[in-house]
Amino acid sequence: MFWTIAVVLTLVTIAIATYPLMRKERKLDSANAYDMTIYKSQLQEIEGDVERGLIDETEAEAARAEVARRLIGAQDALEKESESDRKTLAATASVSQVESGRSNLRFAVVAIALLIPFLSLGLYFTLGSPELPAQPLQARLSKPPETQSLTELVASAEKKLAANPDDLEGWKRMAPVYARMRRTDDAIKAYRNILRLEGESVEALSDLGEVLVIKNAGVVKDEARELFQRANLLDATAPKPRFFLAIALGQSGETRDAIEKWQALVADSAEGAPWIPFAKEQIAALQKRNASGSTTEGEKAQSPLAGPSKEDVDNAAELTAEDRQQMIEGMVSNLADRLNSEGGTADEWVRLIRAELVLNRPDMAAKTVTRALDALQSDVDGLEKVKAAARSLGVSIDQ
Repeated sequence: MFWTIAVVLTLVTIAIATYPLMRKERKLDSANAYDMTIYKSQLQEIEGDVERGLIDETEAEAARAEVARRLIGAQDALEKESESDRKTLAATASVSQVESGRSNLRFAVVAIALLIPFLSLGLYFTLGSPELPAQPLQARLSKPPETQSLTELVASAEKKLAANPDDLEGWKRMAPVYARMRRTDDAIKAYRNILRLEGESVEALSDLGEVLVIKNAGVVKDEARELFQRANLLDATAPKPRFFLAIALGQSGETRDAIEKWQALVADSAEGAPWIPFAKEQIAALQKRNASGSTTEGEKAQSPLAGPSKEDVDNAAELTAEDRQQMIEGMVSNLADRLNSEGGTADEWVRLIRAELVLNRPDMAAKTVTRALDALQSDVDGLEKVKAAARSLGVSIDQ
């Protein structure tokens, strides 16, 4: 198959390279011949102008005479030019010269036709690997694991899982691989199979919840929150479910509870735990928002991380999926308009960035990051918060 494709490509390349040499030479018209064509057209235009009444017969006669004079001059010049060409050809050309030209052309075509395949083969044998046998997919997947590439390993594991969907160890191996490869839907499927086959565990519940959060651009939605709560019930000291539950509380506007959860997580964590800096940032941001005292319902409703009110939820439950989508887009649009016209806090800009990603508008999210960085130039902490959020959500930062 390889050599068939190689031969076809070589023939196509040779045809492209030799086609210009094989075409018949097309003789170009001389300047005098071109002038004659123009003058004949001018005579026709004069007749048309007379018919339309643009010029009278006297003017037409004068114009015809002038154009005819030029036409005769061009005709004489063309005849002299043709006679001169014939004499020159007779004096200089010979049969042997014509044959020589044809011979040179044939030599050029043959040289190109031979040079291309031989040069290609030389490069292939020098740079390629002609000694390797053909490797169909089945053969590649049958190779020892240590000799397979990552793509081949994944394909091999997927083939085994397709044949045996109850292979718990196979799903456990593939789930984190899918997550690292950003194949979020496949990772979710893998973790769901782990839960189906093994039952609930802190690790499996937390990992599935984390992948769901990644899929939803950093927003802890109801299903993920429920998974973290179930994991927390199994082990109240496990850091991952506590971490995401604290994020969920902040996103839903439960500021005091979120602060308490973050503080408890920091207090219970070993020194140097990787999540401590982020937890402390969240505590500072939430305390700043809650500095005036208890959060009233009105303040919660205006909180940049607040969720919809109970009335909003009740009303949304009665809407169709399309109407709910329109309602969400309207809320996001209102927030964007307010931030663009009046400005806002870093938390509000981060909320808008996340919302754009949830609505599957990555281009808008990138533009929102740019606008946020421009609007928060005098707020160093706010700038860092927006940049950190953008990096964690995978949004490019132009500044």
